[in-house]
Amino acid sequence: MTQDTEDLLRTALHNLASSMPDASQTSYRKEQMSWRRREYRRRCVVAILVFVIVAVACTIGLVTLSGASPDTHVIFNRQTAQP
Repeated sequence: MTQDTEDLLRTALHNLASSMPDASQTSYRKEQMSWRRREYRRRCVVAILVFVIVAVACTIGLVTLSGASPDTHVIFNRQTAQP
């Protein structure tokens, strides 16, 4: 870049920056707290959802296993195991 191009770019960026409204530190902190609150809420919802899915899967497994007949063996079926 030449010196003229750098000066033009610097002037353009300075003019753009000076035209922006002045944001205070408190507004940034408020927004940051809002972002963190939403992130925390999202993580809590995901954790609760995972817990509910695991609990439902375990409940379905327990109900299925408790309803099975003790005489029926799925893995070791002696009737089909003998030649």
